[in-house]
Amino acid sequence: MWPLYWCQSNMGINQDMRHILVVEDQKSKRIVSLKENSYSIGRDPTSSVILYDRQVSRHHSTLLRVTDYQNNHDYYRIIDGNLQGKKSTNGIMINGKYTLSHELKHGDIIRFGNKAKASYHVLNSADDLDLFKARENLDTLSEAELVPQSANHQELQEEVGKNTLIFQAGTEEKATVTNNSPSLAECSPNPIIELNFKGEITYINPAASIKFPDLRTQKLEHPIIKGLAGESISQEGTSYVREVQIKTEFYEQHIHYLGDSQLIRSYVFDISKYKKLETKLNHHADYYRFLVEQASEGIFLVEVKSKKIIEANRAYCQLLDYEATEVIDLSVYQMIAIEREILDTELGQIESGKSYYIEESLHRKKDGNLVSVETRVSRQSFGDKDIFCFVVRDNSERKRSEERVQYQAFHDALTNLPNRVLFNNQLAIALANAQHNQTLLAVLFLDIDSFQAVNNSLGHTMGDQLLQSFSRRLTSCVRGGDMVARWGSDEFAILLPRIKNSDDTIKLSQRIFENLKQPFPVEKYQLQIKASIGIAIYPQDGQDKETLLKNVDAALARTKREGRNHYQFYSPTMTAEAISLIKIETLLHNALDKEEFTLCYQPQIRLKTGEITGMEALIRWNHPELGMIAPSKFISLAEKTDLMIHVGKWVLKTACEQNLAWQKIGLPILPIGVNISNREWKQVNLVEIIAGVLDKTGLDPHLLELELTEKTLRENIQTARQVFQDLQNLGVRIALDDFGTGVSSLGYLKQFNFRTLKIHQTFIRDLRANAQDLAIVSALLDLGRGFNLRIIAEGVETQQQLEILQGLNCEEAQGYLFHHPLNADQATELLKRHFSVS
Repeated sequence: MWPLYWCQSNMGINQDMRHILVVEDQKSKRIVSLKENSYSIGRDPTSSVILYDRQVSRHHSTLLRVTDYQNNHDYYRIIDGNLQGKKSTNGIMINGKYTLSHELKHGDIIRFGNKAKASYHVLNSADDLDLFKARENLDTLSEAELVPQSANHQELQEEVGKNTLIFQAGTEEKATVTNNSPSLAECSPNPIIELNFKGEITYINPAASIKFPDLRTQKLEHPIIKGLAGESISQEGTSYVREVQIKTEFYEQHIHYLGDSQLIRSYVFDISKYKKLETKLNHHADYYRFLVEQASEGIFLVEVKSKKIIEANRAYCQLLDYEATEVIDLSVYQMIAIEREILDTELGQIESGKSYYIEESLHRKKDGNLVSVETRVSRQSFGDKDIFCFVVRDNSERKRSEERVQYQAFHDALTNLPNRVLFNNQLAIALANAQHNQTLLAVLFLDIDSFQAVNNSLGHTMGDQLLQSFSRRLTSCVRGGDMVARWGSDEFAILLPRIKNSDDTIKLSQRIFENLKQPFPVEKYQLQIKASIGIAIYPQDGQDKETLLKNVDAALARTKREGRNHYQFYSPTMTAEAISLIKIETLLHNALDKEEFTLCYQPQIRLKTGEITGMEALIRWNHPELGMIAPSKFISLAEKTDLMIHVGKWVLKTACEQNLAWQKIGLPILPIGVNISNREWKQVNLVEIIAGVLDKTGLDPHLLELELTEKTLRENIQTARQVFQDLQNLGVRIALDDFGTGVSSLGYLKQFNFRTLKIHQTFIRDLRANAQDLAIVSALLDLGRGFNLRIIAEGVETQQQLEILQGLNCEEAQGYLFHHPLNADQATELLKRHFSVS
């Protein structure tokens, strides 16, 4: 059995849950019962909880009690340091993790230093205390160690009065009670109060002293004993129960008048949480009624026997133009326009607890007019009555909603054009008519050129505005009876259900191109837009919907590959090319899945010293049947598919990992070059992909050099500036590959901040000791040096080429004269020998 003062320490909290802190330090293991709003914990003697450990700060941490009114319980939060913001020296760890503040949960372990720690526990009831004590092996603890350290013994004894005796550490006194009240009263967690018939307080148990500390001073004016003495003496020998409210707390008080002992005994129980629950339930009922009143559906209740309306919400009254009071007691036969026998039959079929749906019925408005509604009727018990609950909805809103849903199912939300579902339906009808009438029809696919660049540079909002303007202008170009649909993001489809010959499609295409010459005003911009068109004609290009759509898509793809801003008719070779492309794409997919790709590495050499200054990663395809395939044979095909994105990411990741592998074996740090294809550069999230690879592999961004050709830069010039800026912010270097082959090389050097220039191998291959060849290469070298760039000559294969480049003060080169591309193992051995690394 727990000592008496343990009962006392829990009497102040008349709640189910008890908060316990088990403290362990160099001195002892002890329990602190938490009831106060705050506790200071530390080495300072004035702390609420003192820790005996030199590693603990004087004011190491603070416990704060928090009340969760929503869930009706309290909990404690621990913070590092004191409430003035001064943190501890060593911090606090909760369950092995450092924290500045933590909401404590049952079982949490708190460490304050090397040896000082505590565990926090929440006990559901006093019955759990013995179990907790046994589990924690606390039987041998002294009684003094179990006293809450925040309690001042003398003050607590004075507070609870003279009826109890608190043990002091080291004494062997027994607990005594000065009157004849049983010890159960002393340990009771509920207040017990006794008065004599004169109104004088004769006994207050510890729970009452702590719960009502002003009881002795207020005496008969205190709410808990007010009205018990005096005139109430006439109730001698009787008992009754009353409810008392003190501020925000509610108590149920059981009062007994004991004639033999001339006493009024009162037992007090805290019912605050139940009152709160009752209030919440009442609130829920009011809230439910409020929701019913606010519901858009009409709701009314009809008594089963009398067929009278006993309740109706606002929506039903408004639907029929009645006031709320006018509907009550009207007969259901007056409201529903159906013969009485039929209505009785339908209502009689509804079993208790079941519902019945009526798709359409007529209800009478106050003026006699009828309104069509859909109805759901259920039969329920309501109090002592059986009722029908009618829930009605105006059908006109449902029909309007159905029409909207149907429209949205067949139209594009942004442009209001027919979508591909409706286009396919109309195409099927048009094909049937064309076959029956033996006429021609045409399908055109149209794609906005470089639309993605508009989205990337100006944002999707302006991109959407452009699509809306474009769709209106496109619609103005077709005849009545023709159909324009939005097929995809920036793709549109046109159906010409009846044409005389292919010239009709040419005229339409030319009309579209002419119309697009006028710029599109989008906010403050004047956007010049071009388009590519593919054309397929029934019956020569397909006699069914699937074939026709496949072939017109092939025609559009050919247009985009051959320069855009034009139109192409379908031809059978396009299908063969598309099939070939699919086969290649399948093989490439398999190669990626089966790890058939490999990287080779070609060194870059400083000509004056022969030193290796960098490595370029070059992809190879090791096909199981065809052998090693050079990138010139498959990269161009891969770039026509999205597979190039996955291949490029694999190359980037593998090259970064190889660079790190060289560093780990002690090789000097070298930059590694990786080629970026046109398809990769067009990806909106290119920078995010590169950043993700660098983050995952851990390679320093400054050691990665992305090689970009002039052609790729030229085709993506509108978006290149932002991509360059993002890559430079990331720390990645950029090299301009194939320098000298484009028509705007000098302009690119002015616009973009390159780190390296690579002179195209065609200039090196044709290099001879004549004035013209020397002048071209010399000019390229001077141009690069003028911009303070690193310059590398590509494709050096002969000694003569090397000597000429040295004579022109070219600093770096790469090519077969120095090294062919090497696999990873060969490249590693070369670098080890070159840098004398064992």
